[in-house]
Amino acid sequence: MKKSLLAVLVLSTVLSASAQQTEHYTQYEFNQFAFNPAVAGTKSCIDIRSGYRFQWLGIDGAPQTGFINAHAPLRFSKKSRMSFGPKHGIGGQIKRDVFGPFSFLQAEVTYALHIPINRNWTMSFGTSLGVKQAYFDANSLTTQVYDPSVPNSSQSFLVFPDGKAGLWIADKKTYIGLSIHNLYGRTMKGIGTDNDFQRHFYFTAGHSLRLKGSWTLIPSIFFMKTKNTPVDFHLSAIVDLDNKFSFGLGLRRTDAITAQFRVKLFNFVSVGYSFDFVISKLAGDMWYSHEITGGFNSCSNYGNSSTTDCPAFE
Repeated sequence: MKKSLLAVLVLSTVLSASAQQTEHYTQYEFNQFAFNPAVAGTKSCIDIRSGYRFQWLGIDGAPQTGFINAHAPLRFSKKSRMSFGPKHGIGGQIKRDVFGPFSFLQAEVTYALHIPINRNWTMSFGTSLGVKQAYFDANSLTTQVYDPSVPNSSQSFLVFPDGKAGLWIADKKTYIGLSIHNLYGRTMKGIGTDNDFQRHFYFTAGHSLRLKGSWTLIPSIFFMKTKNTPVDFHLSAIVDLDNKFSFGLGLRRTDAITAQFRVKLFNFVSVGYSFDFVISKLAGDMWYSHEITGGFNSCSNYGNSSTTDCPAFE
């Protein structure tokens, strides 16, 4: 049963629709750089994120994603650190995404330019360039009826180049981001009849609201769109206690109700966990998604959230 369901999922979403969405992250608020290259260098120090996501746990061959990324400001002199004017950021990330017989390994480097609009707001532009290796394991997929679109041998090939572009506008309480992935687009020849890497469009926005005492509420929204799929979105609200502990709830369109929490272990280290309660047609078999993340940044201010550069970061 699991094998049959896997075949249906993979064939319908990848080989036929040719518009497989890239990975979801429930904790997207604390991992904005993964989606938007313009975020690189928006902190005043190095920022490192890593994590692993298990989606629809219990289904054989369900999506799994692991990642690590880092970004930091690029300084040419000590004077530029405090000067009012354009600034620069650099970064990089490595990501591996596996679902069914497919696996993708991606590595990229990023550059961003930050232009102050005034003393509070900054507009950032970023771009990423990299390589993506795709692998198809024919041995892990079987069909009851012969399908000529399914190759009978494993294949490995390199898609190059791969690119992203992004725009980021933020102050200390609000952020707005727009980015495009798979800029160049490529076809996985030999796998399916029309199997392309579709361009993905992302939009995100959030705002920090001061509550009573040391509590802060951060509502946010995250939109995703490709050419051949309807708009997908994730609504989320996080409650933060003095930059020490946060928890939140969210809703992903027709797919899941999400819950997450994040805790600061030390001044510079954070650990997060999220749980997706599936409400789509898969819910009948009680399959859930789990996501574990870790973060490090040397300019984190434990116990004083009012000094953070943007509500998108702790």
